[in-house]
Amino acid sequence: MIKRIVIGTVVTVSVATIILSGIRTLQQRKGELHLVYRTITTPEDILKEPFDCRNLVPVVYQDVPSLTSLSPAERKDAFIRILLPSILIAETEIRDARRRAIKIFRDIDRGITPPPEEVAYLSGLFRKYRTYDRQTLLSRLNIHPPSIILAQAALESGWGRSRFFSEGNNVFGIWTFRKARGLKAVSSDARLSVYDSILDSVRDYLYNINVGWAYEEFRDMRSLNPDSLELVSYLKNYSTLGDEYVARLNRIIRSNRLENYDSCRIDPRYFN
Repeated sequence: MIKRIVIGTVVTVSVATIILSGIRTLQQRKGELHLVYRTITTPEDILKEPFDCRNLVPVVYQDVPSLTSLSPAERKDAFIRILLPSILIAETEIRDARRRAIKIFRDIDRGITPPPEEVAYLSGLFRKYRTYDRQTLLSRLNIHPPSIILAQAALESGWGRSRFFSEGNNVFGIWTFRKARGLKAVSSDARLSVYDSILDSVRDYLYNINVGWAYEEFRDMRSLNPDSLELVSYLKNYSTLGDEYVARLNRIIRSNRLENYDSCRIDPRYFN
């Protein structure tokens, strides 16, 4: 588990509320990508939704129920359907920020003075990612295969059976020191973070991986583009289980063929 103070994320939702098959849907324009917000009331709801890995609808799920009542096969299917869109959305955001930062750096190297809004944007990235070194920023402003994220999420949440998943959208077992906002663990005074959506949970997980001192070697290795099974060996600091944690991730990725989801893409029709 990661222990970190949670910084809240405010999301402004616009347009209309549409009722479809008992699922609340909100559509929003965010940057260049249209996000679709949905709240599902039963775990069976998610299995009724169309799911095309190559043209994935950028759905953000809120207030998801426990997946305990589903069979193991259905549970894994539902869990992946819930989580994968948020993974692709969050990684798209990071990828876009990285491209924008690289363009600003290139202009500077060419002697071109960036406009004030680009200078402010770059300064904000340096502050957010806790560095003022260009190469360190680009190392932190990066992504890794969805198969690894799915495996960690499955392991930390029991494929969506944990109460932290259903009560707080906490997919990765991330702790908080803000007791008023956290869910109390059963066997200790520790509290786990509460998120407004699955997307916010994924964003926080990626941020922790991108700035945490324990994952510096992981960040260095992912820049070399190894496959998921090689890269997970550098995540032993994520859990006190160490090497056993890595072995479990390997088994989850292999047995569920999660690397098949590394080629999934958001439906281009949802981009401006």
